[in-house]
Amino acid sequence: MPNKRSIWLITLSAVILSGAALVTLRAAEQASAQPVPTNAASPASPPTPPPHPAPSAPEESATIADDPTTAPDPSQSADNNVSFPTDI
Repeated sequence: MPNKRSIWLITLSAVILSGAALVTLRAAEQASAQPVPTNAASPASPPTPPPHPAPSAPEESATIADDPTTAPDPSQSADNNVSFPTDI
């Protein structure tokens, strides 16, 4: 039979966790609620977002030019540099 201390601990934990869940759900509900317009006679136009600035061009030194005419050297491939330990 569980002692009184463990029963109180379980009850207190349940109350605290329920309170935390309630506070979290109320905060999420308030954050998602839309504000009610004060003047219902004039329709409110949705706010237009500001235009995004044009992306800047990268610097000359930041770009890497690939040379498609040069083929990689097969002797420098990682597959040729595989070594297996022989002293095991």
